[in-house]
Amino acid sequence: MIVSIATQDLFNQSRSFYLVSILELWQRFSYYGLQCILPLYFVWQLELTQAEAFRLFSVYVALAFGFISVGRWLGEQVIGIKRTLLLGSLIMMAGYVLLVFSTRENKLIYSGLAAIAVGHGLFKTNPATLLSGIYDRTRFTLYHILACFGSTIAILLTPWVAHHYDWNIAFSLGVFGMFLVIIHLAFGKHHLDKQGALADQQPVSIKSGLLVTTIIAVAILFGVVLLRNQTAAPWVLAVLVIISVIFYWKELIHLKPEIRRKIGVIFILLLIVFVFFTLYLQIPTSLNFFAINHVSHQILGVSFLPEQFQVLNPIWIIVTAPMLAALYNRLGSYLPIPHKLAIGMVLCSASFLVLPWGAAFSDSSGFISVNWLILSYALHSIGHLSISALGLIVVNRMVPSELKNFITSMWFFTFAAAALMAGKIATQTIAPLDSKSPYISLALYGEWFMKFGIVAAVIAVLMVISAPLIHRMMQSESS
Repeated sequence: MIVSIATQDLFNQSRSFYLVSILELWQRFSYYGLQCILPLYFVWQLELTQAEAFRLFSVYVALAFGFISVGRWLGEQVIGIKRTLLLGSLIMMAGYVLLVFSTRENKLIYSGLAAIAVGHGLFKTNPATLLSGIYDRTRFTLYHILACFGSTIAILLTPWVAHHYDWNIAFSLGVFGMFLVIIHLAFGKHHLDKQGALADQQPVSIKSGLLVTTIIAVAILFGVVLLRNQTAAPWVLAVLVIISVIFYWKELIHLKPEIRRKIGVIFILLLIVFVFFTLYLQIPTSLNFFAINHVSHQILGVSFLPEQFQVLNPIWIIVTAPMLAALYNRLGSYLPIPHKLAIGMVLCSASFLVLPWGAAFSDSSGFISVNWLILSYALHSIGHLSISALGLIVVNRMVPSELKNFITSMWFFTFAAAALMAGKIATQTIAPLDSKSPYISLALYGEWFMKFGIVAAVIAVLMVISAPLIHRMMQSESS
């Protein structure tokens, strides 16, 4: 159970905890620094249309999450978690280097993004796996907060560098972040000697080395092909899901009826995660362009670049995570996890519904107060805390051990599918090129944000209704 950070001493943790947290901090610095400017780079530098930029960005994010299952498998079964972390970091750094030297003419952007996506997949879940071997989940609130500092710094710094200096220099911040990850891994790995999988304790055979090299080369080539042919991405994802179902078909058809019902509930939870992550990925796409075109660029008299407003998400997480953890810890059994998930979706719905309300108070230029965006991010970030981590806890408690790998794969395929859907629905907020009045664009944003909020509200109502059933099923599994 997540507990209040107030009960933890930031300066009284083990060195292994600090090392793993620093690895996650600098990886997020690189990843979210790129994410916050990438759609803008596509539009302003590569001169893609907004619709093309959103589609390309969504395929990149889908690849980054789709490859996570490969990273988990390599870490736990083939070469070990710590080697997979180092390998993923090296590949990501190489990808950022390619971005630094990319231009509109040489097309290195595709190879760079493919390498970053593959490296992200190898890296993403392995720090948390190491942390789970150091502590139970009571330290994860502190770990998550520390990691969010990396996102916060990156989202403030990267757009500023791109605006005042050069986009390629901004990409070099990603190289810097991954370089620090590699340095900490190289010089601090002795603090993790007792952590890792069984594969960490074994030398890497020539066969395993060749297998890993082949997988990575094919994955990067696969990524480049999909980034260049974005319309094929949904079909490829569908094929991968079908292959996974076929691979585990024998286990699925021989499940006991009560286990089969739980698997059905898990797939309902995957639908909830799909909706939430689809809306979450509006932050670097439609919400970002909404801030550029229709939100005042000053907070308390200080001017910001509109793309820097994405920093509100990690800032609100840092501020509210300790309070939310303390509240949930105090409520204990009075507010079971399924009910917390429902509350998270209610907040997610509200985060979009407040924006059309704010649009009604726009000025003569079609701009609204930044306070509406701050409120929207606050609601969304608290909802994020209630859904993202807690949803995975529910899944892990309900799924039988023989299907854990299958359900985990489905979990990350759900994120990949949500990324593709996020790009598709973000294109609906783009005003026609011949529209002259800013009110046309503002009305279109308001219309679609209202639709996003209504869809989330419907899902939230269904979650409230089904929460008691899911809670009983979780209790029976615990028993």
